[in-house]
This record gives sequence, C-alpha cells and structure tokens, in this order.
Amino acid sequence: MTDKKHIFRLIIILGIGIFLTYKIYQFRFSSFVFDYLIFLGIAIIGFVYWLWTVFRDFKKYKTKRQSKYLIGPFIGFILIIIIFGINWKNESNLNKPTLVRVFYDGDFNGTSIDFKTDGTYIFDNSAIGLSDYTYGTYKISGQKITLDKIEIDNVIKTNTLEFRNKEMNGTDKQENYLFQIEQNGKILKNETEFRVVIDNRTE
Repeated sequence: MTDKKHIFRLIIILGIGIFLTYKIYQFRFSSFVFDYLIFLGIAIIGFVYWLWTVFRDFKKYKTKRQSKYLIGPFIGFILIIIIFGINWKNESNLNKPTLVRVFYDGDFNGTSIDFKTDGTYIFDNSAIGLSDYTYGTYKISGQKITLDKIEIDNVIKTNTLEFRNKEMNGTDKQENYLFQIEQNGKILKNETEFRVVIDNRTE
C-alpha cells in the first residue's frame, strides 16, 4: 500500500532543497539583501521540517523495516552537503587574497573590481542593496592591467586599464586611480574612473 504522506514529505524535502541549492548557486552572480533573509527563513523552516521527517521516518523504519523510509533522511543530508559545499565555494572565491581593489562611488550605486593575487578578478556592480557579480581573469604588467573581456556590464568599455595619479579638485593632493585606456594609450573620455582603495603590489 502506498504511503501518500511519505511521498508528500519527500516532495516537500526535494522542493525546498532544490530551491535552496538554486538560490545559493545564484548568490555567486547576484545578491540582494532581502534574498538572504528569505533564503535564511526558508532554510530554517526546511531544516526543521527535515529533522521532523527524519524522526518520523526512522520511527517507521524501525517498525516496518522498509528501506523507503530512509530515502527522505538521505536526500536531505545530501542536499545539505551540496548547499554547504556551494556556499563554501562562493565564500572561497570572495575571500581569496586581494592584490588591488578599486572602487567607483556613484552615490546610490557603486562599482568595484577586486583583483585577486591568483590572476582572477571579481567585478561588483551594485545599486541600493543589489549586487551583480562578473568573474574573469587578468594580466598585470607594470601599471597596466589587461582583462579577458572588452566590455563588462556597460561600465567597462575596454580590456586595457592603467594606474595613474589624479589631481583632486581644488587641492595639490594626488590619488591613485585606475583608468580605462584606448589602444593609443589615451584615457577613454566620459567613462568610469576607479579610485584605488587597496594596493598590495610590491613593485
């Protein structure tokens, strides 16, 4: 005889688990502050429901000795490992050592590029709590950085960037900026300029 309640519990566990796995994977490319709150709320509900299911199914397994009652606990356990694994991968990418980090402050929006020491970068275009991430590789030679992409999120319009000092308005002070450069070495006009906020270069 089919245990409809057992099948229903499996569907709920699979549904919640697949949703959470998809969301945690998507956090690699885009994040919004409310998305994290929703994710956390559903994760807590799903975990509590899974524990309740484990208790019920183990109890039935001891009575009926049918292996189908081990499916729910096993599926939930595997999904939890996958979710934690993806989250660990996401955090590992974000927390890799930084070589140079640059930032553009646009008041309600901002753009940063985090150049990692392993030759990868994370491009973060954010606006009012929403961040979109683009990943890629770069090469650095002296003051120039060459990206693997010519255009990124309608902000970067060239694959060549260069560090240059910029005089601040009304003062004699200069700050290090990263500019978008044409092939002839001229700065692209009216394009985003990035202030250097972290610089761990030794040369």
